[in-house]
Amino acid sequence: MTCTFHPDRDTLLGCSRCGRSACPECLRDAPVGHHCLACVQGLAPDQPLTPSDVRLLAARDRREQRARTGSRRPGWVFHAVLAAFVGLCVATGPLQVEVLSSVPLGRAVAVGVILVGVVLSVTLHEYGHALTAYWGGDRSVLAKGYLTLDFRRYAHPLLSIGMPLVFLAMGALPLPGGAVLIEEHRLRSRAWSSVVSLSGVVMNAAFALVLAAVVASDVLTPHNIVLQSLLAYLLVIQVALIVLNLLPLPGLDGYGVIEPFLPRPVAEALNAVRPYGLVVLVALVLSGGLDFVWDAGFTVGGWLGADDLLVGIGASVASLR
Repeated sequence: MTCTFHPDRDTLLGCSRCGRSACPECLRDAPVGHHCLACVQGLAPDQPLTPSDVRLLAARDRREQRARTGSRRPGWVFHAVLAAFVGLCVATGPLQVEVLSSVPLGRAVAVGVILVGVVLSVTLHEYGHALTAYWGGDRSVLAKGYLTLDFRRYAHPLLSIGMPLVFLAMGALPLPGGAVLIEEHRLRSRAWSSVVSLSGVVMNAAFALVLAAVVASDVLTPHNIVLQSLLAYLLVIQVALIVLNLLPLPGLDGYGVIEPFLPRPVAEALNAVRPYGLVVLVALVLSGGLDFVWDAGFTVGGWLGADDLLVGIGASVASLR
C-alpha cells in the first residue's frame, strides 16, 4: 500500500488511531502508537481526504515543524534591514545637496545609512558565531532562531539598548551591538569554541572587504560622492569594530579565542570580570584608552581605499552634532 499523504511512497505502516496508511515521515509519536498528519490536526478518523486536504495538511505540518525546530533561511527581518540599507544608499543620490547642507531630511538619510549598516554588520557578526557553532555541534542555535539572520534574535539589553544610549549621551551615533547564547558544552572541542569566537570577526572582515571594493572601485565617484564617503566612513567603523572585538578582554571575541586554552584558575578569575565588561569598555572610551582602535580603523581603512577626505565627509554628514 502507499502513503495517504505521499501517494508515490510505498509503506507498511499506518496510523494507530484511524488506520490510514502513512510513511514514517507522516507519523507522529502519540501516547499510544503513532498518529498520522490528519489525526494530529484533529480530523475525524473516518473523514475522507481530498488531494487538496492532503496538500494543506502537509504544508501545515511543515510550518509547525519549522516553528519547533527553527529555520536555516534568512527571515523577513533580515530582508527588511537589507532593503532599508539599499534604499537609504539609493536615496543619497537625489538628496546629495540636502545631505551636504545638513538639511534634516538629508541628515536623517546619512545617519540612517550608517546605523542600518551597523545593524547589518552586527547581524552578520552574530550569524557567523551561530553558524559556526551549528557546524561545531551546537544544534540549539537552530531552535533559537539564530540562523534566520533576524536582528531581534541577537538583541541584548546592554549591548543593543544600554550601549547605544551611552553613545547617544556622549553625542556619538547610538551604534547597537548584539549577542548569541552558545551552549559551549555541545561543541566538539576547545578548538571549535575558539573558532566560534573568531567567526564573528571574520564576517565583519568580509563585510569590510565588500565595502572596500565599492569605495576603491571609483564607481560612485562621478555620480554620488556622498554615498562613497558614507561607505568609506562605514568601512572605518567596521575595521575599528574588528580591532575592538579582537582585544583579549573578557566579554570580547578576542578573549573567547584564547579562553578555551587558558589554565582553569586563570580562566575562572577572568570570567569573574565578564559581567562588568561593558563598564570597563565605557571607562576605556571615556579615558581615551581605546583611541588606538580608531587610529587602526583609519589606517587600515586608508589602505583599503577610504582616504581621510572621504571618511571626513562621511563622518561630518552622519554626525548628530
